[in-house]
Amino acid sequence: MSKVSKSIKIVLLASILLLVFVVACTDQTGGGGGGCSSAAAQGWSGFSPYNKVLCFGSMEGKVIAIDPQARSDNMTFPATGEWVYVIKTATPGAGCGAMSMCSSSSSAAGAGIYDTPVVVDNLTYAGTYTGKVYAFNASRGVVRWTYPREGFDTVGAIVGDMVTDKQNLYFGSANTKVYALDAASGDFLWEFQTSNKIWTAPAVDKGVVYVGNYGGNVYALSADSGKEIWNIKIPSAVASSIVTDNDSIYFGTFDRNLYSISKENGQEKWKYTAGNWFWAKPVLYNGKIYAACLDHNLYALDENTGNLLWKFETESPIVGAPAISGKYLYVVCDKGTLYKLDLDTGEKISSMPIGFTVYGSPYVSGDMVYVYARDHNVYAVDTVKNTVVWKFSSFLK
Repeated sequence: MSKVSKSIKIVLLASILLLVFVVACTDQTGGGGGGCSSAAAQGWSGFSPYNKVLCFGSMEGKVIAIDPQARSDNMTFPATGEWVYVIKTATPGAGCGAMSMCSSSSSAAGAGIYDTPVVVDNLTYAGTYTGKVYAFNASRGVVRWTYPREGFDTVGAIVGDMVTDKQNLYFGSANTKVYALDAASGDFLWEFQTSNKIWTAPAVDKGVVYVGNYGGNVYALSADSGKEIWNIKIPSAVASSIVTDNDSIYFGTFDRNLYSISKENGQEKWKYTAGNWFWAKPVLYNGKIYAACLDHNLYALDENTGNLLWKFETESPIVGAPAISGKYLYVVCDKGTLYKLDLDTGEKISSMPIGFTVYGSPYVSGDMVYVYARDHNVYAVDTVKNTVVWKFSSFLK
């Protein structure tokens, strides 16, 4: 592919990612970034493990828990421990869990799910593009609580993942606010007004919540009270979710930089400039930061200095975060090719085309990698044999 063609493709993908939120979002509340049209809200969830199952949010507005062994054995869904819950825009919170089969053919459209459900203890949490948070029993898929409660207006679109310190649940919204809820009950604890829409996941570490927004602001807030500790302004919107380690936070931006910022006062430590946005959440491991970029490259940087250790070029932009298992790193480009790389050198061990567009992050367990593609199928890939072992349709036909 020529440099011109490559640049055009990157610009088109970047435009698509923005249009998902800017054009498809219809403000139903009269404020900035309220409710959003579910017809256009098709997200790109990753996976969260719980016991033997993997939980993910589907593009049809379902939260689904699948057992890889049951899928490998081609058992009828749902097998023991598997469940599905349809989050409907018309009547959210209706009872449709407890391992029941819910049809997506209902007249109520499924609410779009962009975030990856988070599982802590025996609760699975998921947020929707229509502005509601659900907590499920992780074993059975029964709704434990919702926020806001029935009869109350929803918050703005939830696009980034929610995070928890096991006691509280934290998330940002397109209505420009950061929220904290009691993780067990869903009771409201506090909210914090930022200057612009929040499309990424916050991070919580040692009693502090760090969050960035579309206006280029990054905030450090007290996890207990929501009181501002510090905030900084950077030149461009925060494109990736924030990660923390030691005394720094890390995130990517629309100005093509990956930043390292001091936890203590928000001062910049270093930044690394690439050819396009660092949209995917960076991954920290053993003193290195692995950052996927829309310029087709996966970068390995020294966590303390930002110096480039190696980079690997894929055949198309990378939207989802990489995954690490043992001495290997796995990454999927948006064209749908799964790469297995040497973690230390970036050398390609193998690659395999899924055959469909992938925007979500892969999940790896041993030699098995799980990918949710835009054809609505979960693919289980054996990276030793380099074959698809099974696929599972979230349409549940």
